[in-house]
Amino acid sequence: MKVEFTRSGGFANIPITVTLDTASMPPAAANELEAKVAAADFFNLPSTVGGNERLRDAHQYTIAVTTPERQHRVVLSGEISPDVQSLLDTLVRAARAVRGA
Repeated sequence: MKVEFTRSGGFANIPITVTLDTASMPPAAANELEAKVAAADFFNLPSTVGGNERLRDAHQYTIAVTTPERQHRVVLSGEISPDVQSLLDTLVRAARAVRGA
């Protein structure tokens, strides 16, 4: 599974991005990421989740997940479910770790 993540917007508008490939991750981390994608029911989410209005200084998140069987891209902003938030938190941590922040 390949996961591409971008956070944009916010007060400073400093984007963060990361691409994760479970084939090259430690097994425990790969299993955790796959479980969070499944728990979020990612492939059944609409292409846009959250508010329709772009809030001033709010972050916008884009997640694209590719497996051998399918591909899906979702743009998130505003309120989201706890399972989607858990996936988002994991991706933000991964992006910060790569960036060194």
